[in-house]
Amino acid sequence: MKFYKIICILGTFVAVVNANVMPLTAEIRNEQPYSLDNNAIRIRVFNHSTDTLRNMSFCYRFHANKEFVFEHTWYLPDLNYKVDTLTDSTYQIHFSLKQGAFIAPNSYFPNTSGIVFGLHYRYWFPWDHQLDYSYSSNPSFENTEKLFLSVTGECQDDAVVIDTARVKILGYDRDENGVRDDLDSLIDSEFSDSSEKRAAYRYLAQAIQNQWTAFYENPQMTYEELLPYQVLISLGVSLINNTGAVSKMDFNWFYANVLNTKDRIMYEAGIDDVFAGKLLPVAVMKNKKYSNIVSNGLEIYENILMQEEGK
Repeated sequence: MKFYKIICILGTFVAVVNANVMPLTAEIRNEQPYSLDNNAIRIRVFNHSTDTLRNMSFCYRFHANKEFVFEHTWYLPDLNYKVDTLTDSTYQIHFSLKQGAFIAPNSYFPNTSGIVFGLHYRYWFPWDHQLDYSYSSNPSFENTEKLFLSVTGECQDDAVVIDTARVKILGYDRDENGVRDDLDSLIDSEFSDSSEKRAAYRYLAQAIQNQWTAFYENPQMTYEELLPYQVLISLGVSLINNTGAVSKMDFNWFYANVLNTKDRIMYEAGIDDVFAGKLLPVAVMKNKKYSNIVSNGLEIYENILMQEEGK
């Protein structure tokens, strides 16, 4: 089986200025493109309008799963800045103009050289640059649309409101049962007459989504750390087989829908590349291995089944 780590990192840049035309563009370059443990970024913003702009903000979004350091003393003239926590492992540095600062018409802010800041882990662990949404490896300035430019004090990201890692990866789960809303509807429509089959499919979807969330929070997870998640997934496949649910709905089609959210939300190739090939197949019901993990999984399934029987 092929697994994909789907993560959704979206950016849409919207502002209503001068007849709905965004007057700003941003350029980015990497000061140390060959560094393994440090991310040194230079950014400049250009005002294409004929107006002096006194409000502007942008956000650099990145991934970190250890204690990190934001090097803010390098060169950030006329800017306020703060670090926003979006999920357990997703952050953004939110830059905005200080009071009294401005961007002149047809000019770069702060100048043609741009601002400079750095990111690294406190103890200088390797930094996975490819996981940073706003990252650029180009040593020369290039245009970017991944900084959430705005002519207000807030970064504009209208595509998705990111509240948790689960929403970021999987989309909405409004009833908070651990299963995507669209998959919930599919399970209910296909198995309206069988609580056992609904429970088996919901258990599997929940197990896979828990695995994705865990991996997103720590893409450096080892095989040993990922194994319990895979055992629980294998248990879900066994439960679906045992209930005879495969015969009613094409299991491969359902499984592809659980794994592949590519058509519904965008994913980050960097995460996907790291995740591919990480897992080993596990047959928990046949070889009787991993009894403690299987026992925990069966308890989760029984709780889901009780909820389904109560509907």
